[in-house]
Amino acid sequence: MRQIITVDENKCVGCNACIRACPVHANKTFLKEGTKDKYVTNVDYSSCINCGECVKACTHGARGYVDDIDEFKKLLEAKKPIVLIVAPAIRVSFPKSKWRVLMNWLRSRGRVKIYDVAYGADICTYMHNQYMMEHPGAKLVSQPCPAVVNYIQMYRPELISHLSPVLSPAGCVAAYLRRYKNVSDPMFMLSPCIAKTSEAEREKLFDYNVTFRHLEDYANSNGIRWDGSQEFEFDESYEGSLGRLYPMPGGLKETMHALNKDLTIRTAEGPHTLYDRLERYYQTEDRKKPDLLDVLNCQFGCNLGTATASTVATLMEAESTMDSLANQAKNDTKGGLLGVGKLKRFKEFDKTLRLSDFTTNYHENRVTFTAPTVEDYKRIFRMMHKDTDESQNINCGACGYRTCHDMACAIFRGMNVRENCIHYLKYSLDRSFVKIKDVYDTTVDEVSKINAISEEMNDGQGTIVSAANDIGTKASELSGNISRLQKFSQNVLNMYKDKKSEELKPEDFSKMQQFVAAISTMTQSYYEVAQEFEQRSENITEQVMNLAAAIDALSELSENLKETVTEAEETAEQSSYYIE
Repeated sequence: MRQIITVDENKCVGCNACIRACPVHANKTFLKEGTKDKYVTNVDYSSCINCGECVKACTHGARGYVDDIDEFKKLLEAKKPIVLIVAPAIRVSFPKSKWRVLMNWLRSRGRVKIYDVAYGADICTYMHNQYMMEHPGAKLVSQPCPAVVNYIQMYRPELISHLSPVLSPAGCVAAYLRRYKNVSDPMFMLSPCIAKTSEAEREKLFDYNVTFRHLEDYANSNGIRWDGSQEFEFDESYEGSLGRLYPMPGGLKETMHALNKDLTIRTAEGPHTLYDRLERYYQTEDRKKPDLLDVLNCQFGCNLGTATASTVATLMEAESTMDSLANQAKNDTKGGLLGVGKLKRFKEFDKTLRLSDFTTNYHENRVTFTAPTVEDYKRIFRMMHKDTDESQNINCGACGYRTCHDMACAIFRGMNVRENCIHYLKYSLDRSFVKIKDVYDTTVDEVSKINAISEEMNDGQGTIVSAANDIGTKASELSGNISRLQKFSQNVLNMYKDKKSEELKPEDFSKMQQFVAAISTMTQSYYEVAQEFEQRSENITEQVMNLAAAIDALSELSENLKETVTEAEETAEQSSYYIE
């Protein structure tokens, strides 16, 4: 299937709105390449039914879609002949006279023929009635909505046997133009529906889908003027009657009851109820099923589809428009068979149309994946720190899924990550807080030890400086004494070196005795200074050794503190994404 939904990962903020809106869990959340904490959600195209609900839900501009607007502009501006089939919801998407202004503007810009899909809706209603008359007891699910068809083919192919074989209104008008009017020009549907692109691809009756939103952008960029009241007629006057009611919820039901009031018809609209309803429909035995289940993906029908224009009417205005169209359609009816109102147009269809020209076949395109076992769920819940029944059934919906088990299943399938679970984030934050607190306490203790050692080092350093200063003073004194002794001895030597012993006098011996006494005194002083120097040197050595030991202890504590701080940084970094 063509990839229709687009994602701009740079704009995705991971809000999970797209997951919450998706009826089939076709979104995949992952860590963006090149980042550590940037999670984005993309589309699993193999699972997507192209309903467009995620586009409506995204408020950040990250979700968009592709249609065939570029091909449309190319052919229109080249003045190539083209055919436009226009969804009846145009009357609501471009309310009042704006839709007529738009149609006249398109007609004036090229070789364009314009037909009303509401005319195809009249055919669709007629053919449903024909089919049910030819197949009494048939239990049908309507198929005007291509998202529903995609869902049944992909997720509940067991319902294909119930899926109405009658083409959608767009398919019916396209088949009518191709098979009864021999129209062969490129055919574009103008619609409020993103999924119509997949119908064009599947049925190959109309070629392209151009959404109202992109058409409006194109018209505005080319200077269209929306003001003024204008008249407009579809080509060959093929304008719908009751078929104009199709885009409202229960539109097919309203038109079918105009032909056969005895039919039991139920309705279901909106992605958050429709698909559950289809599951219950599947589980219901046939005899209890309604004759027709009229279903639309969009809650308020095609009038407020996934690709409406910005000028779309409000819900109340849309309902008022539908009421007006219903009153107009009543004027087209006359008393018919058994008093049942029957459109004159339907009488014409009796004469000219064949049911076989307006039916289709469907093919299974089942989406398959391995469902998690009980053990798988246990393993994944352990990963998510959900170890109790209570934690496994919080079902807060913050992840975008309705239940914790849905989230666990998505993780098992590789469609999501545990970091997208708010319980896991809270647990991780609590654990990180405790770890950071432990690191903080350890850091405070280590710093206290470092402070104590620093004080010891400061005291030891003071002792070393004091001892060094004392040694310097003593050394200076010793140096002075040695200098005086050297000078004294030199004088004595000069005095007695040339004298003979017989020339010596008593006073000379007295001086020698004084010299010896001086040497003895100085020697003792030198010894005392040297002894004190040695003692203080030993004290300094001891202090230096103590200081070295303190430095070693400080280094070890610094390494421990470095590891502690690094661990704290890593913990904080791991928690920063969640805290932000």
